[in-house]
Amino acid sequence: MFAVERIRLIKELLTDKKHIDVSTLSSLLNVSEVTIRRDLEKLENQGFLTRTHGGAVINDTSVYEDIPYDSNAEEDPLLQYRSEISDIAVQLIEDNDVILLSPGPTNLQIAKKLSSKRNVTILTNDLNIAGELSSNAGNKVILPGGDLDPVTLNLSGKLTEENIRNFYVNQAFIEVDGVSLARGYTLQDINKTSVVKEMLNISHQKIIVCPYKAFDFIAFSQLAPISIANKVITNPQISDNYKNYFFENNIQLFTAFNTYEGGI
Repeated sequence: MFAVERIRLIKELLTDKKHIDVSTLSSLLNVSEVTIRRDLEKLENQGFLTRTHGGAVINDTSVYEDIPYDSNAEEDPLLQYRSEISDIAVQLIEDNDVILLSPGPTNLQIAKKLSSKRNVTILTNDLNIAGELSSNAGNKVILPGGDLDPVTLNLSGKLTEENIRNFYVNQAFIEVDGVSLARGYTLQDINKTSVVKEMLNISHQKIIVCPYKAFDFIAFSQLAPISIANKVITNPQISDNYKNYFFENNIQLFTAFNTYEGGI
């Protein structure tokens, strides 16, 4: 069974049952539990579900239900939107910069386009991002160490957090799952949140990246107030409430077709 078909079936099962365990999915779809966990991680990154011990529960899928599904989009219905964001982000990165890329599929798209830059130092705890960057000898990749999650390929834990404190970056591109005027920036994974909070502390410029569907969505774990960002990169479909907020609070907003500058 192809991964695209497997993802579709998992969505259908969770929509029907609201909760399902890894072993059941493994048996029904005739694949290993490791494969199922990776599928669930992808769907969690999309905001479709929240992983639990041994399984997953569905989120409020109304947030994502109007996104057209593209079977050629590498299993990610938001790929087009992430690509737009990454095009903008790469324009903000200069040769010789020291940057940080937090875990996430949008930041992975940024990593794929960094070959146009030279002598950039990239700090990340995401081995997917590090692997993508490893093919570009013109840039340097730094991993902070720590405990490796075999499903997400993210490094986390106390060692990761302590080592991150030893660095300082010009720009941190922080990918979030939810944006809310009331709850700020949120992530689905509480372990990821602890690490990303340390990333915010070592960054001169805090740049939030996320597709427009993350707006008015509140994920499980609170990361930071909405005012913490220096810049936000998203798609132009966000509501005027957010555009006005960022303008009034001197936060630069970059979208695919428009750039809204904060105060002078």
